[in-house]
Amino acid sequence: MKRFTIYLIACLAFMLDACNLFAPVDPLTPQVSEVTILAVTNTSVKVSASVSDPDAKNSRQEKKSGKIQDYGFVYGILDDPTIENGYVEQGGQTIAASPTNWEDQITRLSSQEKYYIRVYAKNEGGGIIYGPTATFTTGNFVLPILAIVNVSNIQQTSAVINYSISTANSNATITNYGICYSATNQMPTVGDTKVQNAGAPNTGALAAPIDKLSAGTTYYVRAFATTNAGVAYSRTAASFTAGQPAVLKDTTFVMNYSNTYDLETGDLQSRNGMEDLYWYPYGQPAGIYPKNAAKFFVMPTGTDYKALKYSDLLPLNYSTDFIDGSYTTKNNKLFNGTVVAYVTNVGHYGKMRINSKGTDRTDTDVYSGNMEVSITTYNND
Repeated sequence: MKRFTIYLIACLAFMLDACNLFAPVDPLTPQVSEVTILAVTNTSVKVSASVSDPDAKNSRQEKKSGKIQDYGFVYGILDDPTIENGYVEQGGQTIAASPTNWEDQITRLSSQEKYYIRVYAKNEGGGIIYGPTATFTTGNFVLPILAIVNVSNIQQTSAVINYSISTANSNATITNYGICYSATNQMPTVGDTKVQNAGAPNTGALAAPIDKLSAGTTYYVRAFATTNAGVAYSRTAASFTAGQPAVLKDTTFVMNYSNTYDLETGDLQSRNGMEDLYWYPYGQPAGIYPKNAAKFFVMPTGTDYKALKYSDLLPLNYSTDFIDGSYTTKNNKLFNGTVVAYVTNVGHYGKMRINSKGTDRTDTDVYSGNMEVSITTYNND
């Protein structure tokens, strides 16, 4: 009897779960950002925003939601405007990539009028969403220019955001300013976590320390300034991972034979004292010659370049010794695919992958001997 009861309960649970498979599901809505005010005149405003596909919870909801079929801006003189009671400036009907960022110029506005504006997006399943409401006041306003310079002193739970605000050509009055950041919103706004200062910004470089971060979490950050024309933001957001410094340089380039290179920039470096290595492919032993006390460590064969984290670079036994890269000897340590960790001449950690290495230069083949590499140098100041 006990076995039968257990069997019956299991059957009932299965039937309930099966019924749930056929239960109706609501379509998911797209995802939209807050409006960024770029410029305001007496009768127009330039704005930007982003829209992306729904964050699907399961395949049934995703299928029912369908693709985005209409998105844009809705605005008016009433708070929280809607398609029904506001004016619509369509951005498009479909998106080629998710997220999609776009800018628009809205004209024929009334002068000296306060407007409310937000993003809308609809998909095939009938899901519709409105973003947070932003405001602006028409007039001959030139907004300040904001930018994130870099993220420095990144610790396990804190970092310093270095940013700038230029008011040289602006006639808008700034009432407060600072930075806003989020671990989920890739274009953060003042509705997210922020570090704010009152009044007009000081001249020169600005810095905002932030703390209470979660180690290993990636954060997105933008500068903002609240003005009498609306909230102005830096056009792009910077990102960083708590516990891992921001990337100073991430690039792929070709090391031409017999030249010195700076791993801070990935450029040919002719200034004495800034070179990190000398790549020599022929004649004398071919390989990497460290310069100006830069240090290197050849990672074990098979090391995944992309998966190699900043924290993995710190405990390595770096050396200023020559790295054999000859094409004929068994001592060659620079086969294609090799990953080399390094510390630059100014103390920045980084990693380099040997993508392809040319053959030994000959008198008739003067263009061989080049080496293509990818580097990632971290700003661990």
